[in-house]
Amino acid sequence: MAQKSIFIPFFEQKSAETAFRAAAALAKESNGHITAVHIRSRPVPATTVYFPLGGVSTEFTKSFQKAEDQLADDLKALFDKLCAETGAGVVNLEEHKDEHGATASWIESEGDVLMEYAFKATAYDFSILAAAGDDANPMEESIAESLLFESGRPVLLTPASGLSRAPQKVVVAWNGSQEAARAVAASLSLLKGAQTVTVISVRKADDPFINTDEITAYLRFHGVEAARMKVEVQDNENVTARLDQEVRQEQPDLLVMGAYSHSRWREAVLGGFTRHMIHEAKMPVFMMR
Repeated sequence: MAQKSIFIPFFEQKSAETAFRAAAALAKESNGHITAVHIRSRPVPATTVYFPLGGVSTEFTKSFQKAEDQLADDLKALFDKLCAETGAGVVNLEEHKDEHGATASWIESEGDVLMEYAFKATAYDFSILAAAGDDANPMEESIAESLLFESGRPVLLTPASGLSRAPQKVVVAWNGSQEAARAVAASLSLLKGAQTVTVISVRKADDPFINTDEITAYLRFHGVEAARMKVEVQDNENVTARLDQEVRQEQPDLLVMGAYSHSRWREAVLGGFTRHMIHEAKMPVFMMR
């Protein structure tokens, strides 16, 4: 089944533009719809802002609201600009039809930013957001983590270089986990559209066996012919580093992998391997918990 409904959190201009342009490239392939969502932070109630000399000031909330209004206006203007440049027609999701081609809509609301983005993303095929770079603020990383681990939907992280077309060369990082299995199932439409798909497994000799025959048979059943690459590393070799090396050698334009919810894996996936792959290999990463 094609992935036709794409969710984008619009919270910062640079990342929003990167994500939207990637979404537009994919939406054109599937006659899909992009929903850009901006969540305004709730202002701190004036009654809670006290000053040493006594009394309550509303200056903070006024300043906060003004900044939020300006950000919302700037992001909406960016959305309109991107729709015009990419040719995405502006219609509501409910009104979208395939004959419209790629379309987009704007939603703006107020609430807890992390909770609201994750909650709204549950109703879409997948989310797209720009990968947090070295200069990312904590909110960017928190939104990415919230979408990955709280929305129940896959996330496509795209580097600053973007994604200009549907992926043609895909690598699947396979370790037999539930997370990896869900990522493969969720990415089937992207895998079907690719020219080549390679399933890579990396393990130490004394680690549990990783069966790649069954997942490639599953892919073949769904019309995807996938090559297999099994790599066994020595005891003193780092599995993640070797996986990094193997993926980079393949030079894919998409990496599919599971996102792990355990705290140590969460740190490794968000702060380590995935970010490293995006920065070093300059490729988008499709992930699902």
